[in-house]
Amino acid sequence: MVNLSSKSTNLFDRMNDIIFILDEQTRFTFVNAFALNAWGKERHELLGLTFEEAHPAQATPDMVCAFRHAVNTQQRTELETFSLRQHAWISLTLHPGDGEVIVHARPLPKRTGTTPLTEYDALTSCLTRAAFQDIVETLPLPQTVAIIDLNRLKHVNSLNGHSGGDTHIRTVAHALRETLPAGTLVCRWGGDEFVILTPGTDQNALGDLLDQTNTRLPSPLPGVLAFTVGMSTWEPGTPFDRAFAIADERLQIAKDHLEQTSMKHGEAASFVAFSQELEALSNPDDLIQHALNRLLDLLDFDQAVYAPWQGEDNYVSHQATREGGPPLQPPLGVRVPIAKSGLASRVQHTLTTAWSTDYPSEIDTVPAILQNGLKSVIIAPVFGQGKIIATLILRAMNRWQTITPHARRVVELTALRLEHALELRRAVSEIRSTLEMGMLTLGLILEARDAETHGHTTRATTLCEQLGRQLGLGAAGLDHLRQGAYLHDLGKLSVPDEILRKPGRLTPQEWTVMQGHVVAGHDLAMRIPGLPQGALDVIRSHHERWDGTGYPDALSGTTIPLGARIFAVCDVYDALTSVRPYKEAWTHEEAVAEITRQSGRHFDPVVVQAFLHLTRQHPAPEQATPDRHTST
Repeated sequence: MVNLSSKSTNLFDRMNDIIFILDEQTRFTFVNAFALNAWGKERHELLGLTFEEAHPAQATPDMVCAFRHAVNTQQRTELETFSLRQHAWISLTLHPGDGEVIVHARPLPKRTGTTPLTEYDALTSCLTRAAFQDIVETLPLPQTVAIIDLNRLKHVNSLNGHSGGDTHIRTVAHALRETLPAGTLVCRWGGDEFVILTPGTDQNALGDLLDQTNTRLPSPLPGVLAFTVGMSTWEPGTPFDRAFAIADERLQIAKDHLEQTSMKHGEAASFVAFSQELEALSNPDDLIQHALNRLLDLLDFDQAVYAPWQGEDNYVSHQATREGGPPLQPPLGVRVPIAKSGLASRVQHTLTTAWSTDYPSEIDTVPAILQNGLKSVIIAPVFGQGKIIATLILRAMNRWQTITPHARRVVELTALRLEHALELRRAVSEIRSTLEMGMLTLGLILEARDAETHGHTTRATTLCEQLGRQLGLGAAGLDHLRQGAYLHDLGKLSVPDEILRKPGRLTPQEWTVMQGHVVAGHDLAMRIPGLPQGALDVIRSHHERWDGTGYPDALSGTTIPLGARIFAVCDVYDALTSVRPYKEAWTHEEAVAEITRQSGRHFDPVVVQAFLHLTRQHPAPEQATPDRHTST
């Protein structure tokens, strides 16, 4: 430690220059009276604070580097730098000694032609190239050199406009300055390049820091990091240009590798992946919502909405919004007339995309949306069977967003992809509807041959679909459940009429034949092309019991497929509430009480609880009317 007598400190207090003392962590241990007066501080406000905490604007990389050099070498160090506080050049002399550094600052005559603007880049606050090259001449060696090149900046500019590109550059610069160690110089070398100098030769340590920073930064494209790096070591006795050239060569090799292995056609690759994601979704609602969510990821907008057109009206059916943005106008589901002029009218009449970077300046704006803060917008039509069925709308709220050609192409391609996907879902839906009608018809034929209570198949199928939805089954699960319900008694085609239509009690031998209908039905159903496993499970296992006493496989508990457990409750409920040759129809309350009693024995308790909840939500179905009857 530098042990100063009170006489020494009194001497410093009488000097008309700034004098202060920092420890190895740059904390103030002494500040003279002149400095306190110049800074407008009291001594107790500074002692114990680091120089950067007290004067963050003055803690420039060159000053930090000079301080570290004085501490590490224990040699007197001098530095000329520009003071943003005093708006003047100052000379700093640093005197190290036993873990502390006495700093003496005094003003210099103004340099002609040099201003703060030439020292620091206005956009990033990093050193300018000229200032960096001046400082390089005074640096102690060795130093590690890193050249950073921003990836796909042109893509960022084309997608988000130059203001978006500037934001991206600032974000990277701020992250670099926050992450890199004290004594590091960061220079904005060119439009999309930075040069870094940090004391020492540990390229691995610097590379690790840069990798960590890179992974935290926003990507210009999916799968592409924010920047690419090339590094080298600047050794004593060698010129800076040599180290720079080596680092630049390594940067170019890394950039070439990036082009060849990842995103040479980044936009196309991204959109192919987007299309594949849409292809994997079968439910139209999921399809539309996923498209909107991905558009917000790909483009810098605040709202993405899907608005179906019905006659002369439209409404928002789906939305994706940035957190903290203004509420949607009009709200979801509110029907409003399609404007007779303006952007929507332009879409309607030209059948093409309409957009505006400056929506408030447009003629015939929508007042409610304008008052909500809309500044920029893209509206793309979605077609179905040759006419507009909806529009895909992206909005920037309370800020202007450059509508670039690339952004329009992305929205138009998304609308086209939605059109194809929705048309495919519509065709598949029609085919599925036809197939289901065929299955229902077959179920009704089986019902008629069995002299089953009229409407049993339809009622049981409807009830099990409601119960499946209550239990959280998705679209595919419900589809499989319906198909299995339609064909649950398919195997009765193999049961002889004299057994199937016998009015009295079956003999043990006849009951064995009757029980075989589930296996026979399963075998027949397996020959139907495309029938899913979930439907086959219902056909085979709907007579299994939770306690393991059912047939044909004596399954128990959750080893019974869920679809079969759901249908079993619905099948029994409809049988109990229907008139049969051997009994009168039970009331709804009696049937529910019986199903409750059988919870944990015949039926899955979870399914029973869902069934009870469902029956409390909906009124009891009408009682079945008598028809020709026999046992099931």
